[in-house]
Amino acid sequence: AAIGRHALGVDAVLPDNEAGGRALAAHLMDLGHHRIAVAAGSAGLTTVADRLAGVTSALRQRGLRPADLTVVHGDFTRGGGRAATEQILNEHPETTAIIALNDAMAIGVLSTLRSRRVPVPARISVVGFDDVSVAADLAPSLTTIRLPMTEMGRTALTLALKPRSARPRRRATGHLLVVRDSTGPAPTT
Repeated sequence: AAIGRHALGVDAVLPDNEAGGRALAAHLMDLGHHRIAVAAGSAGLTTVADRLAGVTSALRQRGLRPADLTVVHGDFTRGGGRAATEQILNEHPETTAIIALNDAMAIGVLSTLRSRRVPVPARISVVGFDDVSVAADLAPSLTTIRLPMTEMGRTALTLALKPRSARPRRRATGHLLVVRDSTGPAPTT
């Protein structure tokens, strides 16, 4: 059994990545953000593709053009988030919100914004994905998507211990948008 979308032909637990991406983008647009950038991991990762598909779907639903979305691919790490943020700030200074496609990247985003003295969320709102254990303890605390990690592991183990089926079994998970201090209304300037 595996966790995530794949082409292995085995049982899988499918995280709610696309719906989570939609929820993050919708949350930011509800706050008035339209100049949104994405700090994304490697383009070849299905997790990145699915989360990004959710973000672009939400933009389309609100009448915005996904082609106008700034997406910077890099390592799915804190360092990747730092590098993506530097590029976003240098090339797209009008950005008012950054979606990091995992919390490690979001921590890098927040670090870079802090070092550049960019106030969060007054100037740029930041969101992550996964709800790692330190997300609530960051300053500001991180708005993120919570996936049921323990349940996902338990479900994968249960699938792995069952006798093989004729076709691979798929189990979807839920997600929860956890709103904290890193998001706020888009600046009016």
